[in-house]
Amino acid sequence: MLVNADIYVKDIPGQLVSALEPMTTLNANIIGVVHSREQMVSGRIAVNITFDVDPDLIGKLKDIWISRDVIVANIGSVVKLHYLRFMAIGGVTADAMQSMLDDAKAVTEIESADIRVSTKSAGGNTAMVTVGLRTPEALDALDGFVSGRCREAGYTYIKGVEQ
Repeated sequence: MLVNADIYVKDIPGQLVSALEPMTTLNANIIGVVHSREQMVSGRIAVNITFDVDPDLIGKLKDIWISRDVIVANIGSVVKLHYLRFMAIGGVTADAMQSMLDDAKAVTEIESADIRVSTKSAGGNTAMVTVGLRTPEALDALDGFVSGRCREAGYTYIKGVEQ
């Protein structure tokens, strides 16, 4: 399981190594480490670690860190999202787009959504929408749903718009 953790280590030599070493004994594969000296709290430095590990070993790793006086601020799984980006042009409103995405939740699970609507006169509004989903299959299901709903509402639907 891909995991992301925010920890705080004392600002003395060897503390970062001491925090990373137990990961080796638990067969964790470290993907990235960001050591942020500018994020200091009470003489401790913020460290963000992304790693792959057996989910049954996360509790053990956390216990080891605590025993080594490492503060664990946050630890959780990382979910890679797939994004559907589209533009809807016509008499679009933010409420209409939100309602459409709320209805889409019956078709697929939406992890995140960003809706931006620019308003023009005479009903020529444009919505730029980015929706995050967990799987490519969910992406296809949402694309089919949204394109159909846009067609029904009389909006022009443009898929794959980069923001």
